[in-house]
Amino acid sequence: MPESLARRRTSTIYDVVILGAGCAGLTSCLALLEAGAVGPILLIDSRTHYADDRTWCFWDVEATPFTHLARSSWDEWQVRTVAGTVTAAAPATPYLCLAANDFYTFALASIAKFGNVELRLDERAGEYREAGDVEVGGPANGATGDLVEVSTDGGTVWARELIDSRGLALSGTTVAAVKETSTWVPQQFVGLHIVATRPVFDPGECRLMDFAVDQSRGLRFMYVLPSSPFEALVENVYMSEPRLGAEGYQREIEEYLLAEFGLEPNEFVVAGAERGYIPMTDHRFARRMSARVTAAGMRGGATRPSTGYTFLGIQRSSRELADRLIRECRVAVGQPAARPDTGGRADVWRRPDAAPHARRTRAHADPTCSLLDAVFLRFLADHPERAPHVFALMFGRVDTASLVRFLTERSGALDHARLIIALPKLPFLRSAATVMGRRGLRALGTWGAAHRR
Repeated sequence: MPESLARRRTSTIYDVVILGAGCAGLTSCLALLEAGAVGPILLIDSRTHYADDRTWCFWDVEATPFTHLARSSWDEWQVRTVAGTVTAAAPATPYLCLAANDFYTFALASIAKFGNVELRLDERAGEYREAGDVEVGGPANGATGDLVEVSTDGGTVWARELIDSRGLALSGTTVAAVKETSTWVPQQFVGLHIVATRPVFDPGECRLMDFAVDQSRGLRFMYVLPSSPFEALVENVYMSEPRLGAEGYQREIEEYLLAEFGLEPNEFVVAGAERGYIPMTDHRFARRMSARVTAAGMRGGATRPSTGYTFLGIQRSSRELADRLIRECRVAVGQPAARPDTGGRADVWRRPDAAPHARRTRAHADPTCSLLDAVFLRFLADHPERAPHVFALMFGRVDTASLVRFLTERSGALDHARLIIALPKLPFLRSAATVMGRRGLRALGTWGAAHRR
């Protein structure tokens, strides 16, 4: 972390306090700075340091401030089942892989160039509340107005706007409540960064989903992203609850490396590891928690329900949030900031209204796309044994450009029609009936609660 950020401790009253300084928190901070925010901003995170602990992958369908950091890209990708391999290609929108270490280094260095941001690591935020019209610090140096009071183990701070990007609180009670009215498919994975002693990987071959593996513990696939003949990220992904510890995930990766690449355990080293739990759900998470509190990242619904992809959703929602706060005069604004160095790509900091592609967030998503997401997710939950075949149909029969637009929430009516034509009709109609029935019950419950009040 840049020392200039670590040394700053400038105030107890901030224009914006951001809880969680991971991907969503740092992206939101950068979006605010780029839009011209000049008031004090505070980032709080419980981590003690930044590590190369994860990888973000996405299709290059639009400019982001971080696209130029991608370590690897693939113009085509594979979906494998026991019946064979399907290959899809889209050179105009390659699949990109971004390492956490590169993201954090660039984001922190960019933020450090501004004098109005403070970052506190190893500090845990607790409860927060909207304190109303209050005076903080006394008449000599205080501030008045509607503030959010945030309690941390380092003291109390106040914010004119609060962004909560700390991730989902996955308590059993929360999950149970969501499952009652929505579909919930857990995506759990362990990934290993493999460095082999001999060249066994094809850097041009991206195995997006390899379902030709043991399915006895639930729906599962392997994910292989080679960066050179000697190196690859290999992930063991379950879309189920396998009750398998980290050692079990790793053992299955080792078995796969031996079966597919002939690598014995003594022929590779693990250069890094990552693991995650991504809830794939059509539950609508509230982005506006209250008048002055906004949820961001996974907590704010940035995760694509039917795929688990989150990175592009974070980029879009962060720009939208910064635009809103600037437009509604919720933060002090100066001249838009100079753009950080983005490796020669001039379009990455383009203003949203001038973006080369239409922007779409979960909050303003095409209703047809959202419905298809929900139906597809319901199908996965009801018929996991049929999922490998259906994914192969999607990647084999649907025009690749249309499929990429659907996977990145940029699809239109023609794309939806192509997807529907390619998929088996009867099971998806049954899943659609279940989704529509649940939505009808939710709407009826909301109407009844409103009228009881």
